[in-house]
Order: sequence, then C-alpha cells, then structure tokens
Amino acid sequence: MEPCRVCGAPEAEAHFGGISCRACAAFFRRYFHSKKSLTGCTCQIRFQNSHPCRECRIQKCLEAGMTSEKVQCKREKHPKKAPKVDQEALQLVSTSSSSSSSPSQCSYSLPLSPLPFQVIPRDSSNISHVVSKWVTIQPKRDLLYGKRLDEVTYYETCMATKGDCEIMWNVIELIFPQLQELTIWDRDALLRNFHPKWSILVSAIDFDKNRAVYEDVCTAEDYFNMIVKFYSASMYEGCEMDRNDILRIFEPNLRYFGVNLALPICNKKFNAVEHMAIALMTFFDGAHTNLSEQCSKMCYEIKNVIMRELKGYYMDRNVEEMRFIETVDVLQLMEKGEAKFQEELLLCEMHNVHIHDDYRLMIREHNY
Repeated sequence: MEPCRVCGAPEAEAHFGGISCRACAAFFRRYFHSKKSLTGCTCQIRFQNSHPCRECRIQKCLEAGMTSEKVQCKREKHPKKAPKVDQEALQLVSTSSSSSSSPSQCSYSLPLSPLPFQVIPRDSSNISHVVSKWVTIQPKRDLLYGKRLDEVTYYETCMATKGDCEIMWNVIELIFPQLQELTIWDRDALLRNFHPKWSILVSAIDFDKNRAVYEDVCTAEDYFNMIVKFYSASMYEGCEMDRNDILRIFEPNLRYFGVNLALPICNKKFNAVEHMAIALMTFFDGAHTNLSEQCSKMCYEIKNVIMRELKGYYMDRNVEEMRFIETVDVLQLMEKGEAKFQEELLLCEMHNVHIHDDYRLMIREHNY
C-alpha cells in the first residue's frame, strides 16, 4: 500500500483527490472549515523535533493533489444548544481554540477555571504569535539597552524601560485587538500595572545578553563604585548624597533585584515561549488595581486561555507537569518584586533622584 504523500505514514488511501493517511485528510478538512486567520510559516520559531507548522502542512497536502473543492460543507449533527456567550469571550476563545475538534483531544481536564462552553485549546497560537513578534522587535530593543549601569542615569533608565514597555504593549495589542476597545482609563491602568513586572522579567531575559557589559566589574569595590556613580549622576544638582548614604539606602534594593529576582528567573532557563507566556499572564492579570469590571473580566478570560495554551504546549512535548507549576510560580515571584519596585521608587522620590513622571504615577497606582 502506498504511503501518505504528506507525512509518509503507511496505509494511505485516496482523500480529496490525493493519497494521504486519515490523519492528514482530517487535518485538510479541518483547515478549510476553521475560522482561524491565515498566518505565515512559523517553523523558524518552533523547536527541534516538533511537527511542521500549520501552513507548511497544508502546502504539502496541496502538493499531494488534495483540493479544497472536494471538501464538503460543514454540517451540524445536532441543533445548537450552547448557552449564550458574550461575543467578546467567543471571539477570544475562537482565536485560541485548537484546529482539531475530536473528542479524544478534548477529553483531558486542567486544574484551571473553566472557559465559557468548556473549550480547551491544545495549540499555543497566541503565545507563538507573540514570540514571532518578539523576534522582530529585538533591533528596536537593542537601541534601548546595552550600556552599563554607571554609564546612564536613573532618568535614562526610566525612559528605556518605559519605551520597552510600550513596544511590548504594541505587540500584545496586535495579537489581542480587544485592547483597542478599552477606555483610556483601563488602557493606562493596564500599562501602569504591567510596567514594573515587565521591567523585572525583562531584566532576567536580557541578563545573559548583556552580561559582557559587566565583565570589568570583578570586585565588591567595582560594584559599589558603579552604584555610587549611577545614583550620584541621577540626583538633582545640589542634592548629591554621601557615598556611604547612597550604598546604605539604595544598594540593598539593587542586590534584591539581582539575587532574588533576575538570577532565579534566569536560572530556570525558560525558552521564548515560556517567557512570552509569563509576560502575557502578567499583562492580563484580572487582579490589577483600578480596572473596570469589564476590563478585569476580559483579562481573566484571556489569562485562562494563555494558561491553557501553555499547559497544552507542555503536554504536546511530554514535559513534566512540575515545569508548568514552576513557570506559573514566577508570577508570585514578580508580585514580590513589584513591592520592592514601589519601595525603590519611593526612596528615589524622597532623596531627589530624577525620575520620569510616569514612574510617579506608578508609585501612586495603589492609592488611586
């Protein structure tokens, strides 16, 4: 018997004008029934030994002689009895649901809050799209970073992280157009809440990349000199502080960010998919302060989708469940880091360190 001309599996037969196995025939039928938007090839951002992306697989089907004209129109076996669902939630889940609708792929359960009408996606399309965009924005991000701490001021650091956060916002907005419908108040509140956590996460992401910048910092004295120079240059003229006071007030916070936050996250050796999943779960945290009820609900639903995508990503690769737990636990770590971030901003404001006005808004975020 001739093998499948798409994947090479044995026991192939005629389907839709070509020779393929039943699995590839089912994929071909689902592809033309799916409401998913067309995307380009994502093989460049997939991992070793993973299956071909959706677009490459359909191209192989077409090359095998399969034609869409022979695919029958989708039929409903039973009258619809689904409960009424909010259109926004329906649109959200439909963009993330799996291209397969067979019962065997939806039989497992996850220890997460259920989505409307119990749809459990197995792909990671939203996360993958963000990873793809993340790769393309690296040249912009490289313009913001790359200097050593004592080569910039605190205000310049504020501007760099603010610009980086806005770049990430634009990426997320492309993948989740629901954000464009939010009020200005909700958009600003989301950005203010996301900013400190993103700053913590990105410091871990860029740690290895920028490590060479600090090769000359070899001793404790080098480290202390760098901190003193950074904060001295960041203070308003005439408000400079004594070296010992700078180290006493500011060094403990910097040490905490490095030892308790950046290094532990970096040591987990997350890949791009895991980093972007953490970023999305952080961004769409329904517990953020000063969000409207509608915005909080939207965040809760999208975060559930991201968690299910991440769970499916691990299951497809036979990764131990503990890895999923470790990834989600980073969110708790970043919550602690945010409290330290607020503490540092208060110290900077108290001791005449020049900070950006948006940072002052973040200081007061929980007091609005």
